Amino acid sequence: MKCFYLMPASSNTGEGKTIAQEEGTKPELRPTVIWKCKDAACKAWVREEFTEAEYPACPICQGPTIRSFKHLPIIAAKSKRKGKKPK
Repeated sequence: MKCFYLMPASSNTGEGKTIAQEEGTKPELRPTVIWKCKDAACKAWVREEFTEAEYPACPICQGPTIRSFKHLPIIAAKSKRKGKKPK
């Protein structure tokens, strides 16, 4: 899974912009289906494409989850492994 972090710009710019803002690049965001924990105290969520169950449990507290949407960067689709090829 790819993660995107914005690092603070170096102090010599004096503008307080992030590196992504200086370069003018931002990851493309799309509405993505997620499962988020029903417990308001738990902030866990997971992309639907990374779940295996029809109604997944919370990855942190194992509580129930609800289906929702979040604007997230696009990630490259990975092919499913079929196992090792026989020699």
